[in-house]
Amino acid sequence: MNLSEILTRAAAIIGLDEDSLGEQSATLTKLTDCANTIYNELILEHIPLRNKETIAFAGGKAYYEDFAYRVREILAVRACGTKVPFVMYPAYVEAGELDGEAEVEYLYHLGTLGADDEVILPPQFTEYVMAIGVASEYYYRLGYIEEAEFYKARFDNAVSNLTRRLKSFRLPGRRFV
Repeated sequence: MNLSEILTRAAAIIGLDEDSLGEQSATLTKLTDCANTIYNELILEHIPLRNKETIAFAGGKAYYEDFAYRVREILAVRACGTKVPFVMYPAYVEAGELDGEAEVEYLYHLGTLGADDEVILPPQFTEYVMAIGVASEYYYRLGYIEEAEFYKARFDNAVSNLTRRLKSFRLPGRRFV
């Protein structure tokens, strides 16, 4: 799903006409900022984005600028299928005396999204779920607290329902006494 689809749906929820979402309009800028805030909140609190890639280490160091995405947290470093202990520093990750390539599993976050950028979310999240979050943030910024709290409660309930893991359980067998 594109961010523009979410913004169009949010504008419909808020009650804005599509003409107000023209190129370089103030409303489009506000809605885009609101969408980025909600998206980052969702990624940081509920749905961590995870990636694995092969990175070249030199002298035991791999710099974050060599990764495909902005690194949030390194989860594991594996060389030849075995885990290697590592330490994260502000500019690089150090994995002992590792030289050569290793597979790194990490959490990442995206930068700010533009109106035409692709939103990376699990398939159960629809445009509508994101749009009600954007609507709540938009109303908070305008100072309409009651409307903002209404949409925020709907957004929080939707996120809670979509991210909840259902655990299976077994009923004990019945028997006659």
